[in-house]
Amino acid sequence: MKALLPLLACTATLSAQQLVPAYVIDDGDGQRAWIEAASETSITYRRDAKSLNRIQARTVSTEVFFFQPPEFKRALNLFKNRDYTAARTAFAEAKTKYKMVDDISGNYSTLAGFYELECARKLGDYEGLEKLLEKFQPAPLVREYQKTQLKIYPLYNALRNESWDRLKILCDEYTDRNLPGALRAQIEYCLGKALQGLNQPFEALIAFNKSCIADYTASEIITKNAALASLKIYSELPEVILAKKLHGTPEENPNSTGALLLTEAAGLVTMWDKALGNGTALPDEYKAFAKYKKEGA
Repeated sequence: MKALLPLLACTATLSAQQLVPAYVIDDGDGQRAWIEAASETSITYRRDAKSLNRIQARTVSTEVFFFQPPEFKRALNLFKNRDYTAARTAFAEAKTKYKMVDDISGNYSTLAGFYELECARKLGDYEGLEKLLEKFQPAPLVREYQKTQLKIYPLYNALRNESWDRLKILCDEYTDRNLPGALRAQIEYCLGKALQGLNQPFEALIAFNKSCIADYTASEIITKNAALASLKIYSELPEVILAKKLHGTPEENPNSTGALLLTEAAGLVTMWDKALGNGTALPDEYKAFAKYKKEGA
């Protein structure tokens, strides 16, 4: 049931910029509308932004499809261009501006809030991520990928606190799940960090390798971090240190564990230069691995 209400003088000054454009289906009647207010129980909208009348409908019996606001589009473009610092600020602004409709499914305030979380994650600000999560209300999100991502965020809190046992337990919950590549890359990276912290370097290398190939360069920050974590492990393994010392000498054993690991490290450096680094220079301490590259690779 919809009700036509006279517009009070005090709200007559609301500009179109303060209204949220959407396509509203109310009692089977679909039309473009401008939402003035919304809650879990009711939606107040106008059929025309300059109308002196407004309509109040029950949220439960009304479908709302929001048009993408320009502020959100700008923030999303920054995000796609990997300018996560600027995107984070832009998403925060969009979240605040459209908060008036954040009780409605699929709204852009909640979606901006989700991307604000993603910016914090990609920037490695896990403390900021945790603080944002405390206030975030996920119910209006509509995509399963986003809902699953929210469930993965606690792993980063465990990572931040170096709670390796807890982090491994959390990661193990997703071991047998079929996840999109971007989510799988995160799980494997976090598992690798947990295993590294638990002094299980070989198992950690396997997890980091899975992280690098799960989404390859699409998850550019995760794959870069996984590659760097792997190179750190290679550089500290006694077997690799010995293989480097014996390389090119009569005592060298090309079939030894150390020699094989050294070849893996060299291959990872090659992958970094070709794709994983995405234009970022490899830290100096790992550049020497390149000279151990297998011939023909």
